[in-house]
Amino acid sequence: MLGYKMFSLSFDKLILRYYLLMAVVIAAFFAEVPLFALLALPIFLTSILGLSITFPKATTVVEDRKSKGLVLESIYKSVAS
Repeated sequence: MLGYKMFSLSFDKLILRYYLLMAVVIAAFFAEVPLFALLALPIFLTSILGLSITFPKATTVVEDRKSKGLVLESIYKSVAS
């Protein structure tokens, strides 16, 4: 499940969202389809509200492999050293 947190967006991600917003609007008007500029509305709302979206981590796959006897951490440590 996605995690949402209001007003916790970092400044560099905020700037990137505004650049994306401008790119969507400019591309919509260059394509002469102004209705596509409405696609910029969710970008605008998430940036103005500082909405930070976090995706869940895939830990269940690692836990299933550990239960079968495959220990990924030890393999990773032996390769990394």
